[in-house]
Amino acid sequence: MPAQGLFITGTDTGVGKTVVTAAILAYFQHQGKKVGIMKPIETGVNSECSSAANSDALFLMECGGIEDSLSEVCPIRLQPAASPFQAAMIENCAIQPGTILSAYKKLSGQYDWVLVEGIGGVRVPITRDYGVVDLMRDLGLPVVVVAHTQLGTLNHTLMTLDTLKQNGIPVRGVVLNRTGPETANAIEQDQPRLIEELSGAKVLGEFPYIDNLNTQSFSPEKLKTLEASVDFSGLIQK
Repeated sequence: MPAQGLFITGTDTGVGKTVVTAAILAYFQHQGKKVGIMKPIETGVNSECSSAANSDALFLMECGGIEDSLSEVCPIRLQPAASPFQAAMIENCAIQPGTILSAYKKLSGQYDWVLVEGIGGVRVPITRDYGVVDLMRDLGLPVVVVAHTQLGTLNHTLMTLDTLKQNGIPVRGVVLNRTGPETANAIEQDQPRLIEELSGAKVLGEFPYIDNLNTQSFSPEKLKTLEASVDFSGLIQK
């Protein structure tokens, strides 16, 4: 039986998809689930010197003790720090979405759940006529949207949710991620309510800023603090 799964996307690049994916991975593993992870495409990585410090795929693998091959977890790795389509043009190669779908199919036969971390936002191009939203649809997975808490997040989050709705992609919830240690002001504190009111999507919580982030930041002890902030249980539907 194929695994269940989630596709973790963001309203933009740098919003914290990898951190939230690592926390979901830790939570599912703590619940006794056999979980695989996938970062279908990674750009801005040098295959000769990549490590958990500069590779999202390797970071997630180390966080979860994943022993699959890197080529299965991340079948497409490009050195230019750009969208997949642009990075592939720079490297004079062509991305084949079928490669991603085949790798996912193989992983989904080995696990209870597979968590797929996207690249950038939903409209990021993978090829000239195939983007992240198309990959989501082909994988058939419900989506978790990771968003900033800062001013401007309403626009980016609502546009992301609208795009997903227009493409018939179910949204499991929104996670707001704090990317700095500053205390939320009154405007930021009201973002969850407004997102739910204006979109109808469920906000699962506000992910706290993690100082000195590393692959040990999601231990069972630290997970308790994260669970107090985000309703990870809402991601598992019986």
